[in-house]
Amino acid sequence: MLRRGHNQALRKSFEKLMSPLFRPACIDDPMELAELVSEAIGEIISGGVLLDAALGNDEFGYFDLVAANEDGEGVFVFINFLGHETEYLRLLKCMRWYQENRNALQKLYAGRVALGPAPTVFLVAPWYSDSMRKVLLNICESRIVLLKYVCFQDAKEKKSLFIEKVGDSSEDAGKADPIRVPEALAEASALGLTASRPKVEPKERIIDPREFRREIGTDISNVSDEELLDLLE
Repeated sequence: MLRRGHNQALRKSFEKLMSPLFRPACIDDPMELAELVSEAIGEIISGGVLLDAALGNDEFGYFDLVAANEDGEGVFVFINFLGHETEYLRLLKCMRWYQENRNALQKLYAGRVALGPAPTVFLVAPWYSDSMRKVLLNICESRIVLLKYVCFQDAKEKKSLFIEKVGDSSEDAGKADPIRVPEALAEASALGLTASRPKVEPKERIIDPREFRREIGTDISNVSDEELLDLLE
């Protein structure tokens, strides 16, 4: 039978040996996050093969990654580095850019991937509010998959991602009841998600809602100018 001192020594040795292999880590650079996501593309997308990065332009924004799934269909990855909800307006602009340039993109990727009129889009973010999750799952005709990430690093400080699917517009069980954008914004306000944002007097606003509606190119007629400005602030 082991003496008490031996027992304690064995416990300390065991605890040291079995200490957590991974610990939470921070990602300070969006490019680093995109690289980590690209390394895991085969796990994120079934049979996924990475084709390209940063597809788009400065005016409309970029899809962070372009991949092909196991069926040879195009899949776009949109990364929201900080999880800011206003970033999803950039997603709408990217979708408009894709629709306007789809024919040219089909020629660019000919023989490598099939680009349909409503491609699947995987969104990667550190979090989603309940209201924004509902909006994103019903925002367009494309299949939208919501992924939440947490970063870890091992003893050698090599970083890796834990990625969890938290929503999929193609799954009835995971899809929220269809709602309009203004209803989601009203719900966000009721939950206090927008109440903390500073209110700006109309005379100080530099965003022209009409100009933005023309620029975004997506039907958001159900969103009032006030709600639009709140979202853009």
